Amino acid sequence: MRSAVHGGAPVGRPGAPVGRSELLDRLHQTLRSHGRAVLTGAPGAGRSEVLDVVAATAESRGETVLRLTPAERDRTVPGAAATELLAAIPTAALAPLPGMSFRAGPGSLPALGAVPGTGLRPGSGTHPGAAAAGTARATLRTGGGRSARGTRTAGARRTAGAGTGRARGSGPLGAAPAASVPALLRRLAGEWPVLLVIDDAQWLDEESVLLLRSVLHPGAGTVPAELRLLIAERTAPGDPREPVAHALCGATPRDTIPVPPLDPASTAELLARHRLPRRLTDVVHRASGGNPARALAVARSLTATPPAELAAG
Repeated sequence: MRSAVHGGAPVGRPGAPVGRSELLDRLHQTLRSHGRAVLTGAPGAGRSEVLDVVAATAESRGETVLRLTPAERDRTVPGAAATELLAAIPTAALAPLPGMSFRAGPGSLPALGAVPGTGLRPGSGTHPGAAAAGTARATLRTGGGRSARGTRTAGARRTAGAGTGRARGSGPLGAAPAASVPALLRRLAGEWPVLLVIDDAQWLDEESVLLLRSVLHPGAGTVPAELRLLIAERTAPGDPREPVAHALCGATPRDTIPVPPLDPASTAELLARHRLPRRLTDVVHRASGGNPARALAVARSLTATPPAELAAG
């Protein structure tokens, strides 16, 4: 367990994944300086593990952490991500906003136009009512369990199920339209610091990107000072769509941090943690290119290979 200073106070940080201490330091610094950070990397690079540590650190400071993890199938379901994020916002924390109706059908979206320069255009994919077929997951975690009234309850957590279009349980948000998410995020960030964590952002549907950019993109208005954003996005050559992070929040190179490959020493430590032979470090590192998931797969394959075949290879 390492201790670090955030906001002038020492905070305990959860254990870092192997070889990611410097990356975590850079992410925390970027979030403090710019209020947003984008983590990019190939499949298996360990983006989600890094997000786990940053989110847990924010919780330990008393921040409210909203986490959204869309799945590939959600990319073609209009409003899927926004609906799941809505389901994660606690009903008790957010009474209906003045002038806002929560009687619209679940998953309903406003009339949105294309955003110049982003290639985003709503209306593709299935009907908004099909959001029930999505598999996005959204969770709310509050450091110390801060409630709507500013009191604290131990370890409060709310988890939303798959694409239902309604918040779990009863209350005014139960039938709230997904279009209300930007205003609700502003309201929540006005009560206490919020960290919005979006994993696998490449699977966000375009309607949700358009909705969320209205509160996250500096070019679309004033971003709440107490709303910070952490995005992880898979990088894949040949994807015709520009990085979602740029369209979502105007991310620049200074906000974007690629997950580096593990070096040989970190690869050896990774093998040791998983009780795999360190003697395989050199061949595993060469074969995996420092990708943690690939390294473990290669090492397990090698340990399952009879010694005679390994020597012959």
